[in-house]
Amino acid sequence: MQRLRVFEAPPDIAALKLGREPDPMPQPGDGVVVEVRAAGVNPSDVKAALGAMPHAVWPRTPGRDWAGVVVAGPDRLVGQEVWGSGGDLGIKRDGSHAGYLRVPQGAVVAKPSRISLEEAGALGLPFVTAWEGLRRAGLPKP
Repeated sequence: MQRLRVFEAPPDIAALKLGREPDPMPQPGDGVVVEVRAAGVNPSDVKAALGAMPHAVWPRTPGRDWAGVVVAGPDRLVGQEVWGSGGDLGIKRDGSHAGYLRVPQGAVVAKPSRISLEEAGALGLPFVTAWEGLRRAGLPKP
């Protein structure tokens, strides 16, 4: 298992420290627990770490975009490859830059079989940010 990295407070990046092992069992009110296999870096992760998002709650584990496998929750979801993005993850609650992620059942979406977990973890805002960077740079030409 990976160890969590928890930011104690912004904007002091030196406050980054190793945290405790996450408990992979769902807590009351949790929908599912996902073993994170891929997680993107979102511009809001950086902004929150630098103190530019005053509504971010500290300490916390960052990360808003992710893909993984359901390890606890409703039987019909356990073992499913899923992905998701956004909400209050990484801002007001622990996010996806960890070994496990607790999310409401409605926050998981079945991963299409034609894409990898790594590709699914980059969907959402990491993809949009990369695309916008390419667009501003004039996009690659054939």
